[in-house]
Amino acid sequence: MRRQLEIPSKLGMFHDKLLDGLEFCRLAYTYFDEIASGPNGGRVLHERKGAIKQLLEELLPICRYVQAFYGPGHYISVRWMQGNQAFDAKMESTGALVDHGMWPSSGTLEVTQAVHPNEHLMRELLNAKGGGFGLDGLSAGQGKRGEREIQSVPTSYSNQSYIDDMCSLILKAIEAKIKKLKNGDYPEETVLIVDCVLMTIFLPGEWDQLVAMVKVNISARGFRQIFLTAETCRYSAVI
Repeated sequence: MRRQLEIPSKLGMFHDKLLDGLEFCRLAYTYFDEIASGPNGGRVLHERKGAIKQLLEELLPICRYVQAFYGPGHYISVRWMQGNQAFDAKMESTGALVDHGMWPSSGTLEVTQAVHPNEHLMRELLNAKGGGFGLDGLSAGQGKRGEREIQSVPTSYSNQSYIDDMCSLILKAIEAKIKKLKNGDYPEETVLIVDCVLMTIFLPGEWDQLVAMVKVNISARGFRQIFLTAETCRYSAVI
């Protein structure tokens, strides 16, 4: 068995430190690049353990939110928190937009993922064999010697079924967080960031269609803002 490369955690650079939003992004991207370019970097990223999981599933989605809204008249600072508190980061804003009441001066950020339940199997298969068929055709079984083996069979989509399926995953992720919001689990002025791990490549028109479907079918919002982001194709949207 190949031994996992130990990657020193650098989350201490972020924890409970108020950082200018662009500096926060620079540090997070540098951290990612150091891992990706290092020995066995791809395998470590696919394994997504410990600090790497938090980098990929919390810090990088926050970066995409910051870059979407940071600009003239709106300067964002982020204080990411490592732990089990009722949010992932605090946000402070300054600038003309805040001065004129167009944006709150403070708030909190909560990140969640909308992801196919077999996505972790695909990452495991990438490390084991370098690739496979679509997410719907994956399952975990046993090889000829009784070892764990990810099995992959071809599947197909009909019409826009992949858009419908992705919409369902996003709505499920949002509704779970809205339920917690109604229970008082999140502070007021919380922004929900939904990291959408797309099931396949989405063309720009298909992403627009997906966003429109989510807007139409969401039962309630509650959060001050819901921000969708998909790193695969560099998409984002506010619903």
